[in-house]
Amino acid sequence: MIARDWILDVLAELELWYWPIFLWELYWLDRYLTARRAEHRSGLVGYSVCKKGRIYITLQAFADKPDPNDWTAFAPREPWKRLSLDISDVWKGLDGREPQTPARQIACGMSNVWRITAHAPLNLIPP
Repeated sequence: MIARDWILDVLAELELWYWPIFLWELYWLDRYLTARRAEHRSGLVGYSVCKKGRIYITLQAFADKPDPNDWTAFAPREPWKRLSLDISDVWKGLDGREPQTPARQIACGMSNVWRITAHAPLNLIPP
């Protein structure tokens, strides 16, 4: 986006009959910058105005291309928006019968894990 203050400063410096040339050039500069931003190639662009209202690009350094392995392609930026707003889901028991407190849920969950896990004897062999 081209700053409004810069445009007004340039118009104050130009002679009145060069204003249409400058505004026409400004329109095309804005279209050019918008197209570069759409291609993710905007980078750093420097431009200046001559006494006759023409805009010249004096510096153009392209930005790096976006990373194809950006984490936002695989995970949302705002994961909390996908959370359920129904807080009763948190307090349901593991089997769905009755509501339980979080401490009770952890205790039930640990007991279920201990039932499934087979314990192996630990044999220590000295070096």
